[in-house]
Amino acid sequence: MAAALEEAVGTVCWWGLSPAIDLRLHLPPEPEASVLLVGAAEGRHLLMTAARARRGPPRDITLFVAEQSPEAVARQLLFLLLALEAPERPRPAARAAALLELLGSGSLRPGTAALLRGAAGRLRRWIRAGSGSEP
Repeated sequence: MAAALEEAVGTVCWWGLSPAIDLRLHLPPEPEASVLLVGAAEGRHLLMTAARARRGPPRDITLFVAEQSPEAVARQLLFLLLALEAPERPRPAARAAALLELLGSGSLRPGTAALLRGAAGRLRRWIRAGSGSEP
């Protein structure tokens, strides 16, 4: 019964049960590293790592994500993309409001929906470019 209920409702991810960490602090000192995130249905560790990326020497970090729900990974990639948008597009307060709206609303305002469509299109192009195959 519990397994059927979990399948019906999906996965719930509770942010903040552990502190976000900068993944670079736990990697060997080489300039290139690979990281495997298992069950990382939320992106706070990625956001923390990206936010602190300029604090040390430049590094190439390849991330591999093993997640049961690919929708959760896609959602977090979209949030990461929106968080890293150029500062002038849109202004930081509007970007923060859009992120909060995407996290907690069942319906989106037209401006937020347009922002999401644009980010999803860019993410789709990046993934297709990396796969070596045409749609």
